[in-house]
Amino acid sequence: MPTPITDPLDIRALTVAAAAKLLKVAPQTIRAHIRRGLPLVDKRIDLIVYGAWLNQQEQKRPHDGA
Repeated sequence: MPTPITDPLDIRALTVAAAAKLLKVAPQTIRAHIRRGLPLVDKRIDLIVYGAWLNQQEQKRPHDGA
């Protein structure tokens, strides 16, 4: 069973590990997003920026018209 996050989180300055745990994704996924251009602030992830960036990436993705 995963350990719960007990330290207070600053959603504007998350480490890769903290963001992965919070979002329930593999850290490799977040690292891949960073390599693809996810902006960081002082080497930390801003969850608000991350959400906006993901939305922007979805908008750029070709859609099949369904």
